[in-house]
Amino acid sequence: MSGLLVEGSKTALPTPNADLYQRLLQTGTPIVFLHGAYAGLERVPCVSDDNYGGGYQLARYLAGRGHREIAGIFKSDDVQGPQRYHGAVSALRDAGLSIQDGRFAWYDTEDRRHLLEKRDGRLLTDFLQKRLEDATAVICYNDEIAYHLIQALLEAGRRVPEDVAVVSFDNSYLSQLGPVPITSLSHRSRMGRVAAEQMIGLLLGEAARSKSLEWELVARSSG
Repeated sequence: MSGLLVEGSKTALPTPNADLYQRLLQTGTPIVFLHGAYAGLERVPCVSDDNYGGGYQLARYLAGRGHREIAGIFKSDDVQGPQRYHGAVSALRDAGLSIQDGRFAWYDTEDRRHLLEKRDGRLLTDFLQKRLEDATAVICYNDEIAYHLIQALLEAGRRVPEDVAVVSFDNSYLSQLGPVPITSLSHRSRMGRVAAEQMIGLLLGEAARSKSLEWELVARSSG
């Protein structure tokens, strides 16, 4: 017997392949999702990060450093984006800080393609002009968008972190590549290893359940 480790695409949206997944499940094929599961397939075990907890942790970190006006930019069509946003605004609420919808921007896979492949910076230009306002800190969906946001801030004459602090998720190589090293959440556990262990258990006839992995903050110069 073989199984499938699946990292879904646009997991915040309904998948057009739901019928295929159901057919695989009916044949007894083990499936484990990484990062996020599609709606309607929640009974399939998923190994993901604690995205709500991560968003909460970053917002609480910024509040603890004296920031009172906090903005954010999140990816809308992957389930991690809404989860991270939810955690962040929950922390702002619990800290008694204002939550202003106008300070939060959303982008999708197509916007990302335009930014990275076509070097179209309108996403970030619009964020700086229409969303940032007097916010002194920004929570980013991941290091990729944080890296490009810091470039846009510096080009606009804004200092990081003196004028605007920037924090993000993933602790990827991009967190240390740019002119301002990025404060970012790091994975405590290796997701691939945990997912593989879940799959091996399924292949051996054992029960598997979804797991949510904790983050660890790596503080650097950006915030």
